[in-house]
Amino acid sequence: MLDRFERAFERLVEGSIAGVFRLRVQPAEIGRRLERAMLDGRVASMGATLAPNHYEVSMHPEDAAAFAGWEDALCREMETWLAELVFSRGLTTVGPIRVRISRDPRVGRRSVRAAGRFAGEAESSDGGDDMPRIVPLPLRLLPAAPGMPGLMLASAAKTVGRASDNDLVLRDPEVSRYHARLEPDGTGWRAVDLGSTNGTWVNGSRIDRAAITAGDELSFGEIHFVVGPG
Repeated sequence: MLDRFERAFERLVEGSIAGVFRLRVQPAEIGRRLERAMLDGRVASMGATLAPNHYEVSMHPEDAAAFAGWEDALCREMETWLAELVFSRGLTTVGPIRVRISRDPRVGRRSVRAAGRFAGEAESSDGGDDMPRIVPLPLRLLPAAPGMPGLMLASAAKTVGRASDNDLVLRDPEVSRYHARLEPDGTGWRAVDLGSTNGTWVNGSRIDRAAITAGDELSFGEIHFVVGPG
C-alpha cells in the first residue's frame, strides 16, 4: 500500500515542489510513520480493535515549507490512505480519520514524526452509554526467576503483594503485604506503588506511578518481571 501512497503524493505535488520534497522527506517515510502510529495506538474495545482517528505529522519548518499551498490536499490524501489501511487490517475507528501537518523545530531536518490519538466519539463529554469503552491491549508479567507466578493484565486492575488476597501473590519477605497495583491508564497500563517498603521499580528506577508497556522490566523489591504482550 505504500506504493499507492507514493503515487498519490506524486500526482498532487508537481514541478519544483516535488523535486524539493523528494530531497527532503520521502513519501514512503511519512507512510511508514503513520502506519506505526496507527498500530502502536491500537486498543481493544467491546470485541473490536480500535485505531486512532486523529493524526499529526510533524516536520522541521523548512521541510514543511515545501508543502505551502498543498497541505489540505495532502492531508486529505493521507486520510484516505489511512482509512484503507485501517480497513485492510481489520480495525475500526471511533470517528472520521483526520490528519494535519505541523511545523516543529525539534524535528530534525529530513525527518518526520507521526502521532495518533482518539478523538470524536471517544472524547465526547456527554457521558452517554453508547460511548465506546476503551480498554488497553492486554499485557503479561513474565517472571525472571523460575518457579515464580506470572500475571495476565486484561481489563481490570490487579494488585501485587505478599498477602493471599492479592491477584499476584509473591511470598517473599522483600515484598510488602500490599505492594503495588497495576491498572488501566487511558489506552495503556501503569504501575502504582502502594507505599511498599522496598519499592516498585520500572527499568531500574523506583516509581510512585509509571506507565508500563511490553519490553519493560518491572520489579517489586528484588522480584523481577519482564512485561510482555498478552
